[in-house]
Amino acid sequence: MKLQILLAGRGGEGIIFMTRALTEGLFRCGHPVISTETHGMAMRGGSVISQVKVGGYLSPMIRLGEADLLLATSQEEAERNLPYLRRGGALIVNAPLPGPKYVDATGISHRLGNPRGSNLVLLGYALSRLNPLLSLDPFQDVVAELSPPRYRSGNLRCLEEGWKLGKEQREKDHFLPIFPVAQGP
Repeated sequence: MKLQILLAGRGGEGIIFMTRALTEGLFRCGHPVISTETHGMAMRGGSVISQVKVGGYLSPMIRLGEADLLLATSQEEAERNLPYLRRGGALIVNAPLPGPKYVDATGISHRLGNPRGSNLVLLGYALSRLNPLLSLDPFQDVVAELSPPRYRSGNLRCLEEGWKLGKEQREKDHFLPIFPVAQGP
């Protein structure tokens, strides 16, 4: 699998946590992966982007127009970072709008009693759409390890709910995975 993924949000929304869970989970699946973060204003509420490359890349930086997938915690962050997405790339946004590129991760995390878990709903949704050969298990393990004990079960519920929703969306709409099935790491 060879992918360039951009995660975009604001400080305090869990972009760095989501990046760590994504990169470590992919690594445990046997994929070479590198990442970097840009903290923007370096304060709560400032723009934060993470760039993740899966495959035989030498640099973690993604050039404008080359991201295969853009995960955004809001419509505003999606619009701000859209120039990074390549033509034909996939966009997944945390927004209560209809369509397969939108998921109401905030609403779902509130319903599950974990309002800070919308980033993990978004991540679970994206993972289930990436490739049907990916297993949720390594990502669950990483989230369990990274989460403080008092948030662990809520974070896992959010990740699993996002995974389930993405899988249902893929089956309902007969969508193929966002990217072709990998032939190995």
